[in-house]
Amino acid sequence: MLRGLRPLGQNPRPWLLLTSLVGWGWLLGSTAMLSIPAFCGSLPLAGYALGWQGIEQALLFNPPQQLLQGWWLMLLAMLPLLLVQPLLYVWHRSLRRKRWQGVALFVLGFGAIWSLAGVMLMALVVAVRVWFGLSVWQGFFAVLLLCLVWQASPFKQHCLNQCHRQPRICAFGLGYLRDCLGFGLSAGGWCVGSCWPLMLLPVLLEQGHVALMLLGMLWMLYERLLRPRVVRWYWPWPRHPRGLS
Repeated sequence: MLRGLRPLGQNPRPWLLLTSLVGWGWLLGSTAMLSIPAFCGSLPLAGYALGWQGIEQALLFNPPQQLLQGWWLMLLAMLPLLLVQPLLYVWHRSLRRKRWQGVALFVLGFGAIWSLAGVMLMALVVAVRVWFGLSVWQGFFAVLLLCLVWQASPFKQHCLNQCHRQPRICAFGLGYLRDCLGFGLSAGGWCVGSCWPLMLLPVLLEQGHVALMLLGMLWMLYERLLRPRVVRWYWPWPRHPRGLS
């Protein structure tokens, strides 16, 4: 059986692509959606809506387990192809008999960090939806502005650079287990720092969120193909227009 799975270590791309496609199919078949309590956006009830009672009402329409289930489906659909290089690194740095153990520990750590990030991002989504109420686009563009600033920031570039980091992995004993799990945790943390805006924005929309998820996934893959750059601000326009000194 292990011989039959050996090609996975040599070229995991087809398997990760298949995993992503399964996630997309499962996600498209899911009916989970973040709805809005009817009172949200009503000025006379703004104090009620923005308090704990408003949040409780929002969670009544959107149970936490449903939000997390939708988040895990997003992870399954959007992130597998980002793991090609890290998994190859773990595979080739591990003894043959320990390879699957190392891969499992890496995925466990990576998934744990993204699950924790999902709790925080879902809480942010609920807060934004309760605050802006039925004005979905106002909330979306407010968060979009924040995300664009983050995308251009040196903090984002630092996180993206660290996504290419390949730490030392011990060959034996508890050190091997610690290093594989730690690599998954650190890779997940840097990936969250780099990609959280692209994961957050689709959740804020009820219509068009699937297309935005697909665009976000393609952009994340494109960024991973870029070489590490100097940590500084990268605005989408030139700092000094041509012809001006």
